[in-house]
Amino acid sequence: MSRRIFLSTALDRLIEDGTISRRSNASRIIKLVIDGGVTALDDSQREIYDRDLVPKIEDLEISFH
Repeated sequence: MSRRIFLSTALDRLIEDGTISRRSNASRIIKLVIDGGVTALDDSQREIYDRDLVPKIEDLEISFH
């Protein structure tokens, strides 16, 4: 599964299960990564992505398999 498809699916699942809201900063950060990779993030966004979002996404990855 490509990174973009996986992250898009992960974002949809996180929104559906109420982990993040559609218009949240977390949602915006994931969309930036989908569109431009992690290099599109500034330092504070990267910190949020690494600290808060990656673990949530990894938890979803386990449930995809």
